Amino acid sequence: MSNREKKVLIIGGGLAGMEAAIKLGGAGYQTVLIEKEDHLGGIMNQLYGSFPRWDNPQKIVEEKVKMVEENPHIQVKLNTTIKSVQKKDKSFVVELSDQEKIEFDAVILATGFGFYDAAEYGEYGYGSFDNVYTALEFEGKLKEMESWDKKDLPQVVAFFKCVGSRDRSKGYPYCSKICCMFTAKEAGLMKDLNPDTKCFVFYMDYRAAGKEYEEFARSVIEDKHVRYVRGRPAKVLPDNGKLMIRAEDTLMGVPVEVAADMIVLANAMVPSESTKELARMFEAKTDKYGFIDYIPGHPTQSGDRVFFAGGCGFPVESLGAQYQGAAAAAEVIALFNQD
Repeated sequence: MSNREKKVLIIGGGLAGMEAAIKLGGAGYQTVLIEKEDHLGGIMNQLYGSFPRWDNPQKIVEEKVKMVEENPHIQVKLNTTIKSVQKKDKSFVVELSDQEKIEFDAVILATGFGFYDAAEYGEYGYGSFDNVYTALEFEGKLKEMESWDKKDLPQVVAFFKCVGSRDRSKGYPYCSKICCMFTAKEAGLMKDLNPDTKCFVFYMDYRAAGKEYEEFARSVIEDKHVRYVRGRPAKVLPDNGKLMIRAEDTLMGVPVEVAADMIVLANAMVPSESTKELARMFEAKTDKYGFIDYIPGHPTQSGDRVFFAGGCGFPVESLGAQYQGAAAAAEVIALFNQD
């Protein structure tokens, strides 16, 4: 078998999976990209905006989908999942949910991440009070509010960071990495919809360890006039149609009360259940939380002929997901050249 006849399976049609497919298909390798939903794009399809350059997520997805669809070496299978896997010496026989069996010479997992159940923080009222949203749900709300009259837009929106992340009592002591910028973005977008809306961000600290991230966060604070309050809210209670937030500003050493119309919770990003199951099926290495882990010396390889990219390894921003997709494709090509 020549190198170009080798076949690669990519599981997950988000940015990481599409980027891997584009690179492998562009190199002439037969690539099958499967996606459990009825469309490509992953979580990007649900976003209203992006950071740090405020790019339109839908345009990013449309461009990548077009590149995938125009490549004759890429076959896309939507509404498709993995039913079973049989490992051979240098390949996998994979049975798909449509009963088709295909032999692949390498696999890339690009299944993204899931979200911590914000209802576990009962004191914040998620699932009990109206107008308490997770960050991802708020993206949809922003899309909806774009068509509202200004008089109907919320006057006060509060954002709570680290809901589940960096909380040993909830089992997730790690930082979810992208929540700080995600929250800054959403607060900034809310101010774009209505500059008169007062936006409060409650935080332990904010982390801006990425290219243009610090400038992005500062622009939200200084140019869009979003107020950052250092302190974790203690509780949320309904009060005459509002959501009363009680916290302490630990920088000023004073108690703070905010009567909000909406509250947005930046809930922790966690491994998805599908990622855990696929790791078991393909014998991929995982960390103690269930994220796909790498083999030392091979940053996107997690097992024998098994590679990964994007949020299934750990929460990652859209540009980073594309970098990882390209890197995983490069590792597959290197493997094939060694066979």
